[in-house]
Amino acid sequence: MITTASKATPSDIRINNIKSVFNRLFPDVAMSRSQLGKEIGLSRMAISDVTAEMIEHHIIREVGIDNRTGRGKRSMLLTIETAFWRVISIDLSQEFILKGALVDLCGRIVERVEAPIDTEKGISPEDVCALIHRLMKITHAQILGIGITLPGIVDDNGEVVRAVHLDWSHVPLQQEIEAKFHLPTQVTNATRMALVAERFFGEGSANSLLIRIGQGVGAALCINDVIVNGQSFIAGEIGHIIVDPNGPLCACGRKGCLETFLSAPRILSQIEQTPQRRTQILSESGQILGRVLAISAGLLDLNDISVYGPPEIVGEAFLGSMREELATNIASEYRKIPYLHRCQQGEDLALRGQAVHAIQSFVAFIRESTNA
Repeated sequence: MITTASKATPSDIRINNIKSVFNRLFPDVAMSRSQLGKEIGLSRMAISDVTAEMIEHHIIREVGIDNRTGRGKRSMLLTIETAFWRVISIDLSQEFILKGALVDLCGRIVERVEAPIDTEKGISPEDVCALIHRLMKITHAQILGIGITLPGIVDDNGEVVRAVHLDWSHVPLQQEIEAKFHLPTQVTNATRMALVAERFFGEGSANSLLIRIGQGVGAALCINDVIVNGQSFIAGEIGHIIVDPNGPLCACGRKGCLETFLSAPRILSQIEQTPQRRTQILSESGQILGRVLAISAGLLDLNDISVYGPPEIVGEAFLGSMREELATNIASEYRKIPYLHRCQQGEDLALRGQAVHAIQSFVAFIRESTNA
């Protein structure tokens, strides 16, 4: 259904302008007011007003005169302020450890804390709150907001609809955290946040797919620089696509799910049992994943696919077979296969991605009342 756009309010315009300026400078770009105004399409007065407000609120700062040569007056450069604000980022996607970090507005981790997970009790919302308290105690900076990422289905209100590995169902985590700490909070899917980090700090592009191989198998999709959530917030949940109806029994109760073939524990267990078949096992696994992704990659005309998983799995044997399978199924004289690569951002991928997502969501809503 086509609807008419409503008239933008001054508040909407202000928020959009702040976001536009911030996104042009993120994560580490320095630009003059005139350059920003031209790129965003704002008048000299409008760009002066919005940058003045952002400087006042410690979002950006002046860093000196540009070093260009030639005639004309040299300009003052602006960049993102990193000393004043911090975002708290929490990652619940690791198997044995709960990870948290204080992150600056450029997405850099400034401080980190970790807590072991009691494998018998699991993780509770109270454990998350305890980690947030620890992070608050070790900084004097202002806290912009809180971001929590986890493996599972999360709706637009930050309710954890289902997180199998945490054994959570319908947990209103965002509401609970905001009520306790009185700070804006996000709760998101960890694979999507890994894709955000790969987009800004790795080799990801505006049209990309990320595959995460761990205890299960998940995916995240970015189209025209927008992360796709899906109608039911399960876009990318490929682990329970059936690839062989006669395959192994899955934890979901069905047979032959992708996860039963490609989870890290299964692949590593196969290699341990028959180490002489290591290359063959990895090649066959990559072939399965390439076959599953071929239709999606061709349909969406993706630029790149990144694979995040244990380095002992995601190597050339695995990726090479994936590449061959994609080429067999979608390559033609007018279509190239997506650039296929391994994520090399390390275990902080989801942690940093969540921080970036929270920063970009919260930064335009800073008000004078929040300043120290």
